Amino acid sequence: MQTQTTSHPRGRAPLFIRSAALATAAVLLGACGEAGAGAPPHPTGSPSVPSCVTASGDLLADIDGDGLTDRVSDPSHTGDQLTVAFGEKAGYGTPVGVRKLVGSSGSDEKDVLATVADFDGDGWSDLVVVATGQNQGDDAIEPTVDELISGPFSASGRGQHIRQLDLGETRGIAVADYDHDPYPDLAVFSYAGDGVYQTEARLGDKDTGLADGTADTSRHRVYADQTDDQTPSNMPKSGLRTFYPQCPKAGNQG
Repeated sequence: MQTQTTSHPRGRAPLFIRSAALATAAVLLGACGEAGAGAPPHPTGSPSVPSCVTASGDLLADIDGDGLTDRVSDPSHTGDQLTVAFGEKAGYGTPVGVRKLVGSSGSDEKDVLATVADFDGDGWSDLVVVATGQNQGDDAIEPTVDELISGPFSASGRGQHIRQLDLGETRGIAVADYDHDPYPDLAVFSYAGDGVYQTEARLGDKDTGLADGTADTSRHRVYADQTDDQTPSNMPKSGLRTFYPQCPKAGNQG
């Protein structure tokens, strides 16, 4: 069972803590609509800034709810080079990378990944952050951090509430379109164990942001014996352009 919480110690809790959390799930879920400490204020409506994708594939959107256009870039297309440049009165600030967005509990791990999209369709961009340690051999390991953070969110990766995703040994993530509905999906490239890699789907959902994996979504799974590619060939190519309009020329230059 997964729970949502607005408190923001980052990363996976020990098993006994996570088990105890089940007993208080109703309390945690009841607080779900409140902004976490350090997060932007809870929005009262839709963003005043329209979201769009540039010709180069960057997302322009109001990420932190301040009414200014921010810029999300990921030249890797697998999450490890994602940056967010937050808007200022004149241009953009210094880009914030994945290791700042993931928080201190995951920033030192081998693979730190992030991707941004409006997974629940409420108009605000959400953040997925995953941090996974060094491969341990035949057996797959769990990520230290694997969270969906509902937007708007801050430069330190703090948002409206958190949903733990319970992913496997994740080595790449990307926005995808598996079921051709209005909600962006998440492609997860992970190590399954015994030398086998796979790409799995988590489907966008208006209620949870990203739904749990099910027997139905397993039909989207693609296996690969091994890979040394920065962008695995079995990752979907749909990306943000499926869900956002192309920016006008001025936006492409922003």
